[in-house]
Amino acid sequence: MGPVNTRIVRRSAALYEEWQAPYGPDFTYQEYLKFDEPLSWLKATSVTAGLALFAGVLQQPPIRSLLQPLSPQPGDGPSEQTMNEGWFSCDLVGTATDGRQARGLIRDQGDPGNRATVKFVCESALSLALQLDELPGGQTRGGILTPATGLGEVLAERLRQAGMTVDVTL
Repeated sequence: MGPVNTRIVRRSAALYEEWQAPYGPDFTYQEYLKFDEPLSWLKATSVTAGLALFAGVLQQPPIRSLLQPLSPQPGDGPSEQTMNEGWFSCDLVGTATDGRQARGLIRDQGDPGNRATVKFVCESALSLALQLDELPGGQTRGGILTPATGLGEVLAERLRQAGMTVDVTL
């Protein structure tokens, strides 16, 4: 999700700067996949090499056409058991220029590609439908917003009430 998330975070930073609430002059964003010991370096190297190889293979039309019958077809997807037993955990670390750190955690039970995505979408829609006046900027903000700039703490609180862990510690 790094390429998508990077664009969203940078859009948020640009909007906040436009609204005179900037992230700061030295703001950068990076996203990593975290592996636990033992052999975290080997796991990371293997995943990186495997993804690069897979992406390269998919660029070859004859190989892509051979793999297509093996890929999921429209309507295919994970079983109910897989969707219910899945989970995700996202550790966030922000470091200020003076070394202070803020940490965040977003975690939930359920397959991230199905259960969590549905929860994010539904709670976002309910935020817009039921709490419009409580959103950042109220009804005065419009345009192409991000979850942070358009829904902010309203969405975070709705996700907490729906059972998701959304924590920030300074």
